[in-house]
This record gives sequence, structure tokens and C-alpha cells, in this order.
Amino acid sequence: MSKEKIEAIIKTIETLPPLPDISTSVMTALNSPDVSIIEITELIEKDIALASQILKVANSPAYGAISTISTIQHAIMMLGLNEVRSLLLAFAVQEFFNQKPEDKTLRNRFWVHSRVCSYTAVLLAHHFKQPDTSSFFLTGLIHDIGKLVLDQFMHEEFQQIISYTSKQGCTFREAEKKIIGASHYQIGGKLLQQWNFPKQVTTQVFRHHTPWQDQDYTEGSFIIFMADILTKIAGFPCLTDEREFTIEEFCKSKALHIINKNGFIIDCDLLQTFIVQIQEFANCNVA
Repeated sequence: MSKEKIEAIIKTIETLPPLPDISTSVMTALNSPDVSIIEITELIEKDIALASQILKVANSPAYGAISTISTIQHAIMMLGLNEVRSLLLAFAVQEFFNQKPEDKTLRNRFWVHSRVCSYTAVLLAHHFKQPDTSSFFLTGLIHDIGKLVLDQFMHEEFQQIISYTSKQGCTFREAEKKIIGASHYQIGGKLLQQWNFPKQVTTQVFRHHTPWQDQDYTEGSFIIFMADILTKIAGFPCLTDEREFTIEEFCKSKALHIINKNGFIIDCDLLQTFIVQIQEFANCNVA
């Protein structure tokens, strides 16, 4: 890839506008050290769309609610203020990238993959008893944000990558390195840096294919790495023609060996349990 092409990618990212001001008053209040749950509840209840999104997430199986959560205050108490802050950022990203996509079918498939991955990330975070799960919904949802940048702002190159993936039967990562010489996770990491996202989220997006290289948030990066793989094995990839593991291949793979070596013990029985849970969630909520 030429130096000029690399500079064009960087320039494209640097000239992207900021995120839309989704519920600015709520985000401002959340950043205040003295904010109360009652104050946040009152602000969210003024935004019907946001309130419905918060309730939908709070009632997701990943969060393990025993009974239906029907009030915003109950949802905030169950989720926590940090999780609500992450949800706001996630909704803002969705709003930004849902503006007139070139290919609605492809974009819908992308969001199905992303939403299932976000659920899976939370599921895994709870299973492996992560001390702070507040960033996993957000990171799972936007881990492939670099693909959206390519699709929306470098559409010709994105189509070339898709075509190469289909013809060669390779992964998206292999195709993008061949076509543009850069990766979607590099592009995503750069954009999130520009948007001043939390360092943990930015790092985990950048390292979601190479978590062993993350020295700061290693466990979280492994969670996103696993969530992405399991989402694809469960039948929800971004691209239908992309080559991915079957469950049998994954059980024998180097990737699973690395996961186990880093303290996340998964055998084939547990893997099958996860896949069933993911498919049940997806079939009821996003498919």
C-alpha cells in the first residue's frame, strides 16, 4: 500500500465529525461526581427513545434480571451509572453510522453481528467474573467500527475487500490487508482516540484480534476476542462469505489453546453451552 493511501485513510478519519449530541444533558449529569440516580432517571425519562433502549438492555438475558424491569430507576440501579454511560456512547455510535448506508442489507447484518457480540461479551464477562463489566456492552457493539468507516467513507475500497473475501474464501482481515494494507481495528482504534473514548474501550477495540498484545486491559481484550469468535461460530458473522471456524475446528484450534493458557478455561461442552445461549438470545432479540 502506498504512503499516499495510508495518509488518505488517516485524513479521512481525522476529518470525521464528532458524535451527535445524543442526550447531552444525561451525559453531562453522569460526568458529575455528585449526580443522583433520581436526577439521571428524570433526565432519561424525558427521552422516550433513549428510555426504551435502556429498558431493552436492562431486560437482556445477559444481565440476568429475575423479573421484568419496567422503570428507568430500577434499570439504572441494576445496570449502574458506568454502564448507563457506556450505553449512551453505544447509542451515539449507532446513530452516527445509521445515516444513509450504501447497502442496507449489509449494514443490517453488521448490526446483528455487533449486537449479538455485545450480548456475548457481557455473558462472558459475567461468567468469568470480571470485576467491572460496564464497558463490555459498548466494546462488543463497536469492536468492528473500523469496518463502518470503510463502508461509509471509503466505499469503493470496502467493496473490493468484500469481493476479495468472497472470491478467495479468506477472512476480512486477510482481504483488507491485501487491498488497503491496513486493518479495520487500526482504523477503529484511531477513530475512537479522536472521539476521546475511554482508553480501555479504545485499546480493546484495537486489540480484539490480538488480545495477547494488550498489556493494560488483557482480560477485557480476551473477552472481546472470544465474543467475536463465538458470535461468528453461532452463525452471525458480518459477511456471509467470510471463512470462519466451525465449533469442531475451534475446539482443536490454536486460538482456544491461547484462551485457556491465559486463564479462560473453555472446553467443548462449555463452548456448546455458550453457543446455545447466544443463538437463543439472537433468535429472540435480533435475528
